[in-house]
Amino acid sequence: MALVNADNLTLNPREAETVSGVIFSRVYNDSDLQEFHDIETGIDVSTQIAFAGRLGLLGKKAVGCTPNEAGGFELTEKYWTPVLEDFRLSHCQADMPALLKLFKKSKRINPDFFDAVGTEEFGVIISAVESAMLENMHRKIWFNDTTAETVDNNGVFTNGTDLDYFNSFDGLFKQIFAEVPTTASNYVSIDKNAGVDYASQALAEDAALDIFEKMVTAADERLVSADDAYILASRSLADNYRATLRKKNLGSGFLEVVEEGRPRLFFDGIEVKVRYDWDRYIKTYQDNGTIHNLPHRAVFTTKSNIPVGTLSDEDLSKLDVFYDKTLKTNIMDAAYTIDAKHLESYMTVAAY
Repeated sequence: MALVNADNLTLNPREAETVSGVIFSRVYNDSDLQEFHDIETGIDVSTQIAFAGRLGLLGKKAVGCTPNEAGGFELTEKYWTPVLEDFRLSHCQADMPALLKLFKKSKRINPDFFDAVGTEEFGVIISAVESAMLENMHRKIWFNDTTAETVDNNGVFTNGTDLDYFNSFDGLFKQIFAEVPTTASNYVSIDKNAGVDYASQALAEDAALDIFEKMVTAADERLVSADDAYILASRSLADNYRATLRKKNLGSGFLEVVEEGRPRLFFDGIEVKVRYDWDRYIKTYQDNGTIHNLPHRAVFTTKSNIPVGTLSDEDLSKLDVFYDKTLKTNIMDAAYTIDAKHLESYMTVAAY
């Protein structure tokens, strides 16, 4: 199968002749991973993450010569379990229509007609692959599940989904659902997620305001006081909250501002980062034909509590691009190690 399919381009009229004439479909999330996560590098094998518990009360009135014994603290652990992932994309210049002016054969200086590496035109393909790599990292970090199953097999993934793109390691939602279950004090229920069809899953007016308020109330004091605490929210919740802000004056900490052309949303002074990509992945990959799986989600936590582990952060966006003379093919390879970890449950409030 050709990497670039130009069957839908009309080649008789004047078509695009330069790279700038190509408009790519936008990715659902092109944000740097470091906007949402700490990145831990040097992680290529199973690596221990140690936790030291908090010391309790200290200091009693002295009696006699022997000091009062104080309690200790407990050490616990988790492990990074990075997986090696890879992919290859191949492009043959002979697959390009002879009349497509975007790939200008007449202007090639390279003596090998098939070698496109280093050309401006091939840069279009590389740029598209790099954007897709970043988008896929965001998807994996949150939605991966080593026991993923489709709806027909009692799972939540849309029938027909290639689960090999989702089951290499456990993503953050899988971990958070396990460590902040519906019985936990730092869990906030979103009742509309239990709707029996798409319409009944729609949020009621001002629902997000109530959900965010419950999340902050349920949060541990150490989370609320953290300077880097934020709320990650699905678009459905963010849009519902925005609608409330347009109608109500809630005070200085409840607002949406535009900084450098980009809107920023705040709840009681806490930034709400909108995860538009969550909604798209849920609609595309977690749809059983009647409902979406937990379409409304929010996570109140910190960057440092949901880190991503890799051998090298450069690997997560690096392509090995080369030309194979024998195959007359331009090749793009990528390989990287990746894992994501939800570290301390008390530093998270989950609403789903």
